[in-house]
Amino acid sequence: MLASLLMAGCHRARHTTPIQDNSVTCLRTALKQSIAGSKSIFLPPGCLALLPGNTTVRHPSPEESAGALSSPSTFHALHRAYRFDRVFLLPGPSCALLRDHLLESPVWILSRVMPEGYLFAPTGSSPWHPPDATEAARLHPDPAERSQWLIATAENLIAIGYPDQAAALLELSAGPVEYQSRRLAALASLEASSGHWNKALEFSRQSLRLERANRAAILILIRALTETGHADESLSRARDLASATPDAETLFLLARAANAAGDHEEEISALRRLVAVAKKESQPAGASLLYLGQALARDGQRGEALRALDEAVRVPGLTEQQQRIILELREHLAPDKADGG
Repeated sequence: MLASLLMAGCHRARHTTPIQDNSVTCLRTALKQSIAGSKSIFLPPGCLALLPGNTTVRHPSPEESAGALSSPSTFHALHRAYRFDRVFLLPGPSCALLRDHLLESPVWILSRVMPEGYLFAPTGSSPWHPPDATEAARLHPDPAERSQWLIATAENLIAIGYPDQAAALLELSAGPVEYQSRRLAALASLEASSGHWNKALEFSRQSLRLERANRAAILILIRALTETGHADESLSRARDLASATPDAETLFLLARAANAAGDHEEEISALRRLVAVAKKESQPAGASLLYLGQALARDGQRGEALRALDEAVRVPGLTEQQQRIILELREHLAPDKADGG
């Protein structure tokens, strides 16, 4: 049972994390466009300092915004106080929990997707539709700039489970040679999001032949190697990447690769480091603690597993599925505490 539960409930954003290489200038422009006509907007804490100095739009404080990103109930409390007419969220894991909550909410719609992030508006507003070739050319007449914009937007679409729209934009983005590695990495990510791991492996290798340091391609390559049965190569590459850049994403992949290779010691070590990174960066650590509890249980460390699961329960942001898994694991582990658990 424990093996089948391991790493269950993996966040959609783990399939592909968009490359956040947009300049401050681009983000300022996106924010300026997002607040146009708005009376009250929700923004991640890091965006508040980039607002124009003369803006009159209402918004929560950085502390309020930070709390809402890890707790949908806190967001709804803020919404009752501020009556947001816009919600702007960045790509990547920091906003993923609230982003996915709003995507499933009946009272919010996705009104815009851009390289810099996502814009939500109350139901009744116009929903976002991907641009066709004519509209893309009008928005970005320069072919190279257009290609970069299309690829970055497609990356953000893949992250939220919009594969058809992402595929359409990647088709339009074909052309400039300087962005082919990034485009191939996005195609690899698109295939991975649909579980087509052999295709993901092929595209990621093609991307890396053009740009050996393409992080997105390396991440997908490691995951694809794991999923296609190349556990030893996956673990070796994941170990090298996590050693060079020990962040939440690389440590999560290292834990998955170690699990696939049957290396429980390295899996547990990677998950402990993952929990530490989440706490250091003030990110929700509940899911990481759940994965750690599962790994410790598989390794026979019942007491340590129960302590990790008990800590996970106290952290906000767990999905209902993750909460059910914790209950099942605790019921499985709790009866016999002879080992000191």
